[in-house]
Amino acid sequence: MAALINVATGMLTQKWTLAWIAFVVAIVVPAAVMQAWLVVADHRGADETPSQIVEDASVGQSMRQEMADAGTQKATDVRVDGDLSQIQQTRRRRFR
Repeated sequence: MAALINVATGMLTQKWTLAWIAFVVAIVVPAAVMQAWLVVADHRGADETPSQIVEDASVGQSMRQEMADAGTQKATDVRVDGDLSQIQQTRRRRFR
């Protein structure tokens, strides 16, 4: 950090045009690209609903499907010798 402050002070006092251009290319441009990527990556798949799907299975005992959030749970063409339970628990966030 001290080296960055030293370089920035030198750039301001000595009017280094080339140093400013290099600084912008080396620091500001990658930071802007990374910020844009994080914004795009954060919204990708936001419209998709989480799901758990079990198909064409045979279970010799009980079967339990559990989700920690809202979504779709399906069990189709499943042979279960015991109990079948599907549970969804929405976690409540506490704000302090």
